[in-house]
Amino acid sequence: MQQLVVSIHPDLVEPASTRFLEGTLDETSYRVGGMDLETPDGIQYQLQLTNTGEGIVLSGEASCTAITPCTRCLVPTRIEVSGAVEGYYLLEASEDVDGYEDDEFEVIGADGSFDIAPAIIAALVYATPYVVLCKEDCAGLCPHCGADLNEGPCACNQEDEIDPTNPFAVLKDLKLEDE
Repeated sequence: MQQLVVSIHPDLVEPASTRFLEGTLDETSYRVGGMDLETPDGIQYQLQLTNTGEGIVLSGEASCTAITPCTRCLVPTRIEVSGAVEGYYLLEASEDVDGYEDDEFEVIGADGSFDIAPAIIAALVYATPYVVLCKEDCAGLCPHCGADLNEGPCACNQEDEIDPTNPFAVLKDLKLEDE
């Protein structure tokens, strides 16, 4: 993962001081669960860093155009992803860290620098849909021959065969009233 290192010097040293950052993180991909997403145009961010006296609060937004296979038919699909960036970076001078969970903050190094790229990537991970579809009514792939059913019916003419010993096989002939 590419780093985006920020320093508190010179304009974030004083409490209540603020810095705005805007740019593009040249990250080519990120991963959500078992899904890889390509980001050909990088990741755009608009961020605000504020010194609270005890630490630096990071807030803002990250967005990208991501490309990943459709969950049903595996066709490369473009999606727009936008998420809220949040982070808290504790100044090394702060002594009361017992009141915080370990995953709530990172400690700023002695040189006054810290990496905000993980917070940007995390914002996109949280905002990425778990299921990505090329279109809402995607028909997917034929389970027998693998043909793309969005292009029409497949030529394999496979009927879903039900094992007659399956206790649910009797439900195949069950007629339901139209609702």
